[in-house]
Amino acid sequence: MFTRKPRNPDETSTTKPPERKKRNWLKISLIANAVLLIAVGAYAATAAVVHQSDTNPNFCASCHVMQSKVTSYYTSGNLDNAHAAAGVMCKDCHDYPLDAEIAAGVNYVTGNYVRDENGELPQRDFGDEICTQCHISLEHVALSTDFLFRNPHGTEMGVFTCNTCHISHGEQIDYCSECHDNGGQRMIGDTTPRSELIGIPADMRWMFDQ
Repeated sequence: MFTRKPRNPDETSTTKPPERKKRNWLKISLIANAVLLIAVGAYAATAAVVHQSDTNPNFCASCHVMQSKVTSYYTSGNLDNAHAAAGVMCKDCHDYPLDAEIAAGVNYVTGNYVRDENGELPQRDFGDEICTQCHISLEHVALSTDFLFRNPHGTEMGVFTCNTCHISHGEQIDYCSECHDNGGQRMIGDTTPRSELIGIPADMRWMFDQ
């Protein structure tokens, strides 16, 4: 018997999606997921590093060659330890943009940095604006010590920068007493009664040291 020849050759073919398209979409999906995983991993790693640099001074010392500064922050009687007791962290004063932190890490890995005679990073100078982020203003600080016989934060002897006396990671400098009798100010760590500092007779010191 004779069979009718189909008018359209495609009438006898079954519709199947091309295998090549399936494979292309599979490759695209795998690549997209791989890129997404890498991006998420990079973001998580960056967030972890930023969190550590925000909250862990020892993490800062791992790249910045300044372990003695961190030890002083935790254990000394200096200004940095007073800030530690108040909950002030490294980046509250040493806050840099992310690209600067990355650059510092790269410099550490490649050895592209300068050390001082003690083998650590050189001390940096900061302006008073670093201090007044928390201490409000120089005028406000002067008001907090205006009960002293000579106000070390006043302007009677001129206007000085904070770091004239206050060293972030080291012993404080009693600058006024280099020339003048002590007016009652005490440097951090000094427990000498104020009455003794300003020469009050012993039998009258009780009035000043309460």
